[in-house]
Amino acid sequence: MPGLYILPSSWLLDATPEAVWETVASPEMSWPRWWPGCTLQDLATDPSADAADPVTRLLGTTVRLQFRASLGYRLSITVHPTSAARPRIIEFDAGGDLAGTGRIRLFPVASPAPGVPAQTRMDIDWRVRPTRRWMRVLTPVARPVFTAAHALLMRQGERGLRRELAQATRRGQPNSVLTPGE
Repeated sequence: MPGLYILPSSWLLDATPEAVWETVASPEMSWPRWWPGCTLQDLATDPSADAADPVTRLLGTTVRLQFRASLGYRLSITVHPTSAARPRIIEFDAGGDLAGTGRIRLFPVASPAPGVPAQTRMDIDWRVRPTRRWMRVLTPVARPVFTAAHALLMRQGERGLRRELAQATRRGQPNSVLTPGE
């Protein structure tokens, strides 16, 4: 489809899926704290969402984030989770400067040896179209440049999340996460 960007990323993180989930799926939207170039523009929550259930709170959240691309432009993106299964998957609608859908999936990675910390593979899939006129006009010739800028932005996010998870581990937070059934 013309103008459609399919942008997959895969991150390997030194934490359990539960610990990654607690950071990535926070209804309070922690991304700007750890993702360089990401700022919070607006956070709206559904007041009728069950405050005791984090998944319900997450699904009642809409956030508008601004990302600074390496090429100097900024993108304002609205993210609204549409489904979630803790601690494995979040699907969301995206709006603003990029419209479409996204999905984050978390997979535990088997430890290669006893004593080696748990790891999680986080797969992020975006299927979006630019809504800004200048991006739509340039897409036929600038697609490789936009795709490279996205890849760089995602690497920055991965590095930031790695730092955030390492700090949380030093504070002892991931060990306090309860999994379903505990």
